[in-house]
Amino acid sequence: MPLAQFRIFSPDEFDVYLNSSVFSRTVKIIQNHHTWRPGYSHLSSQRGEMYWLESMRSVHINDRKWSDIGQHITTFPSGNIALCRPIDLVPAGIRGANTGGICIEHFGNFDLGADQMTDAHRNCIIRLNALLCKKFKLQPNASTIVYHHWYDQRGKRFSEEKINSGLVGNEQKSCPGTGFFGGNTIMAAQNNFFPLITEAMKDQATTPVVQPKMKKVKASALNVRSGPDKNSPVLRVVPKETELAVYQERDGWSKISNTANEWVFSNLLI
Repeated sequence: MPLAQFRIFSPDEFDVYLNSSVFSRTVKIIQNHHTWRPGYSHLSSQRGEMYWLESMRSVHINDRKWSDIGQHITTFPSGNIALCRPIDLVPAGIRGANTGGICIEHFGNFDLGADQMTDAHRNCIIRLNALLCKKFKLQPNASTIVYHHWYDQRGKRFSEEKINSGLVGNEQKSCPGTGFFGGNTIMAAQNNFFPLITEAMKDQATTPVVQPKMKKVKASALNVRSGPDKNSPVLRVVPKETELAVYQERDGWSKISNTANEWVFSNLLI
């Protein structure tokens, strides 16, 4: 099976993507994780969002021996949302909660005293969970939105009393962080996270933004360049039949990212 093609969206663009997509898999659980490492300090102009997506995929394949990157979605401090593993595939996220699950990795370390979540990231996380709940007809609660910290290594969920009392300790990592929306307990989620998602579900706009044009690569391989000309450096190569979102067209070139300068020759798309 070919590896997933990463796509980076603004929250508005992800809204359009999600609501225009049809999925074959039943989704009943939304998993929220944090990367822990890498964290906010690891992002730079040289090592941006796409770099870290590929880096996480490499670790998941080479170290954990998974078939591809484990998470369906990654969120970033910028507020961007990356589509990773296809949603119709079961994630590699939380043993015991993968069947029927969607796995989200929030880029950063949200343990107390670590990364301070940006406003853009906070709003993105709330909106993303709200969009997924609306798409899959879920009500935000401790059965539909879960944290890795709530499950033991065998995939059995700890009792609510044990989770809320802080007795999980080292039996499971702190994911999505001891400072994630007030903490990683069920009580913290019920008091500080779920109400925000419920409110965001009410506020979702009924009219989506304009959807980018979707085109496929007709050449055997297509260079993605940093600018709309043949002299710009090649950033990566995408294979034939890859579906690309075109956000802008200029002088025979197509821009295929809403967040970065990524251009391809338009005549090689259909």
